[in-house]
Amino acid sequence: MDRRERARNLVLSALEAIERELASPCHQLRPQELSECRETLRGYLEAIDKGALPPRKDRGEGLGRMVMDSWPFDLDLGNLVLQAERAWRNA
Repeated sequence: MDRRERARNLVLSALEAIERELASPCHQLRPQELSECRETLRGYLEAIDKGALPPRKDRGEGLGRMVMDSWPFDLDLGNLVLQAERAWRNA
């Protein structure tokens, strides 16, 4: 599996998990943060699908900062989002 395919799979998994959390909240996360996360992941997925990835140096770490600063440390959803963003940055 190449890096883009792996990134796409991880972004899809994270996006599905965010959608589940928005539909049926299990954790005390801010809906605004979840919505921002969903929109960012959708943008990542679109860029991967179109083959329009920005240069690596221009791929931000906004979700990682949000997750690390605001979400519980041991939250599996946060880990999934971090893995997806890392894979996207390295695709």
